[in-house]
Parts: sequence; C-alpha cells; structure tokens
Amino acid sequence: MKKALMLGALLIPMTLPMASAAAQTVELCIDEHPHRLQLEIADTFESRARGLMARENLAEHAGMWFKYTSERPANAGFWMYNTLIPLDIAYLDSDMKIVSIITMEPCLSIDPNRCPAYRPGVPYYGAIELNKGYFERFNIGLGRKFKQCQ
Repeated sequence: MKKALMLGALLIPMTLPMASAAAQTVELCIDEHPHRLQLEIADTFESRARGLMARENLAEHAGMWFKYTSERPANAGFWMYNTLIPLDIAYLDSDMKIVSIITMEPCLSIDPNRCPAYRPGVPYYGAIELNKGYFERFNIGLGRKFKQCQ
C-alpha cells in the first residue's frame, strides 16, 4: 500500500504493505453513451495513496476512481512511484465532468524524489485512472461527464 506525505500541496506516496481486503468497485458510464467502466474505488487516505501501485496490467475498461469527500476541491498532483503501467488520469469537477486529462508514465526510480508529479492545473473533486491512451482511443475529452450506469 502507498502512504502519502504532504510536501506543500503535493501528495507524495510512499510504499506500505498491500491491504488484503477486496477492492470496492462501481460501474460508471460516460454522458448518455453506453460506454461502461468497471472502477475500483479509492475513497480512503490509504486506498488513494496506494492507487494502482505494483499492478502489472489493467483490463481494457477497468481503472480506479479516486473519490474525495471534502467540500473543497483538491489541487495536489499525482505521481507514478512504484506504478508499473502507463496511465491516463482524468480530473473531475464537482459534477463529475472532466476538467483535465494527463498521461502519466511509470516511475521505477529507486529515489522517489526523481518521480514527476502530474498536476491538473485546475481544482478537482475526483480523478479516474485508466490505461494510457484510453481517453483518446474512445474519444472521451474535456467536458464529458461520468455518471452511475443504469
């Protein structure tokens, strides 16, 4: 499991043992489109800090939803320390609309300080990580909205 250390406004994860509990998942759709994603929920400090570390692969329509419960938006960056697969991250506003998309590369450096932080440049209330290139491949861009599937 990752643990995070705050340096200024930057969230810096550190490695901890993996949690043994099964991940909670949810199915989200995009706009009125039938496009469905199976997402693990990261809604605690520990699960958000662990993220997708040490995963060797991720199914095509699977990923992680970083949920925050604060009424104030977040502005910290994400990093890829000990993350083995390249990912796209979509930062979401309070209505679940995409406000920024960034591609993040794995960082396998022994020195975590050598891993770049990926900041959205806008406040956000959540983020969704999927395989690198996912948003482009499925024509999902800024302004698109996630919602519970029906």
